[in-house]
Parts: sequence; C-alpha cells; structure tokens
Amino acid sequence: MPIFEQETPEAIKGRILGRMTAGLQTREGSFTNDTVAPVAFELWRILMTLDELITAFYVDENSGRYLDDHATLLGLARKVGTRAYAEIQFAGRDGTMVPEGTVFLTDAGLEYTLLYPVTLRYGQGTGYLQAADVGDAYNADAGEITRILRNIPGLESWVNEAAQGGTDPESDQALYQRIDQRRKDPGTSGNEAHYKEWALECEGVGACKVTGLWDGPGTVRVLLVGYDRQPIDDEVVDSCAAHIQTKRPVGADVTVMSAEGTAINVSAKLLLEDGASLPEVEQAFKDSLAAYLQELAFEEYTVVYARIAALLMSIAGVEDYTELTVNGGTGNIPIMETMVPVPGEVVLL
Repeated sequence: MPIFEQETPEAIKGRILGRMTAGLQTREGSFTNDTVAPVAFELWRILMTLDELITAFYVDENSGRYLDDHATLLGLARKVGTRAYAEIQFAGRDGTMVPEGTVFLTDAGLEYTLLYPVTLRYGQGTGYLQAADVGDAYNADAGEITRILRNIPGLESWVNEAAQGGTDPESDQALYQRIDQRRKDPGTSGNEAHYKEWALECEGVGACKVTGLWDGPGTVRVLLVGYDRQPIDDEVVDSCAAHIQTKRPVGADVTVMSAEGTAINVSAKLLLEDGASLPEVEQAFKDSLAAYLQELAFEEYTVVYARIAALLMSIAGVEDYTELTVNGGTGNIPIMETMVPVPGEVVLL
C-alpha cells in the first residue's frame, strides 16, 4: 500500500484548520475554509507524487518506464524486438517482374514485404521477405505465406522458406530480471556472469546457461532459450554468437547453441464438477503446465509427477482424476543439462 494512500484533501484541510488559534470562522463555505481548501488539495497532489518516487527508486517488474531509466544507469537497454525474414521462391512466365514492396500474407493476416524486385528467369526467381513488424508471431513455417495483396500478371505460384529471426520486444519482467542479475552478479574479466550478460543483451534471448571449461581449458558453452523458455531458431543463435565474439576475452573458444526441447506429454481421465467444461479445463491446465515448465528451464532438471498432479487438481472444475501419466509413466521425468522441458501433447478425457 502506498504510504500516503490514507491522505485525502479533506484530511489535510482539517489538520490545517485545526491548527488555527485565531477566532476565525472555519465552517464549510467560510472565507477561511475556502482559502485553505485549494492549498490542501495541492499538498495532497504533492504527497501522491512522492509515492511515485518509491516506484522510481526501488524498481521491480511493475515499475513501468522507470525500469528503462534504471537500466540505463547500469548500461542496459530494453530489447526492442526484431523482424523475421524469409526466402521466397517464385514461379511463372519468363520475364515477369515482382516489384519491390509487394505484400504477401499468411492465412492469419500476417504481412511480409518483398525487399528487392525479382525478375523471373527461365520461369523461376528467388526473393527475400521482411515481416511488417517485430515479433515472434512472424516466424512462419515453410509454405505458410499463401496470399498476395494484389495480383501480378505472369506470377503463377510461390512458396516461402521458414521465416526466422522475429523476436518480441522485451517485457518489463524480462528487463527487470536482467537489471536484478546485473546488480547481484555483475560480470567481470570474462567470468561466467559476463557471458550471461552478453547473451542476455541479444534480441530474442530470454535466458541462458553458461558452462566454463565444458570441453577443456579455454572453452565456454552458452545455451540459449527464448522469452518463453523454449528453444530458439538459428538466426537468434547466430546473432548472439556474433555479439559474444565481439565481447569475449582473447583466446576463449565459445560455443553458442540453443537448448533442445524435451516434450512433456500428459494424459488423464477427469471427473468434472457439475457445469464444468472439458475444453476450458484442458486449456487452463495447458496454461498452468506451460508456466510450470518455464520455471524449470535452466533451474531444475526434473519434472515432478506429483507437481503435475497438483496442477491438475488446482484447475477450477476438476473434482478428481485417474490414470494420470506423464510421458507414458507415473514417475518423475529427468531433463538433460542441455535440454529444457516444453509442453507436449495434453489429452484429458
């Protein structure tokens, strides 16, 4: 609770009037009361502003714009996100030109723009697309960009390679974690904390694990995951590796790679409470499972069967369950050190 929340203009005005010792009339509507009222209101506004200073000086993930100011003091900056890029293959009448700026779309309406004009030779041509905006949502699979904003005579078909490299802007929570990491474990002289700082400076990197001497003297391994604590694509890995190469000490042999994902599949038979909807229960459980698995990434290396059972029972509408299996069994699931658990198939009956 803000320390001045209990203050009101009326309370401040009452205290001011109570300190007056002269025999002045102070009732509502009197000259003295009307004179003191605006002063009390302005004092109240100042007190409300002082509450904001607590958020500014003692930042956490709820401090909003003050996080960016505090990050600047530590030499950090919020990651603004990156656009996805994709190669696209055209087919059609020889000599057809696909103009620069031609807009292509996925069925979901995500837009991509052709970066350079492409003229078909022998009925074929290769171009490069850029996503209309930053974000992980633009990392489309091969063949997903199926529509064009306007028809081009002579262009008969096209197919895109997978779009990669799109990352979301850094969230307040992720930025605060980097600020907190910098304060508690500052990097210095190329130690493991330093490699962690360098990795987390890169767009699309949400967490990492650094292992020194992992393959002998002078070697360093940096494992990466995205903001969702899941494996990331090669473009983000390559970008991070290039960034670390500009920072690392001379002579260090650095290997940067994405962590691999271990799918966690869950199935169970449920007894639902009256009025509960199975699709809603299933979606709520998937959300809880994803949150739990994110907590484990690079922190713990066992998916606990009993924890998943507890998650299932915590979902509104679930009265009981039977035949709960995790990856086909009823035991804990160990996770290798180069892997992170990711949500797999969830089957609730």
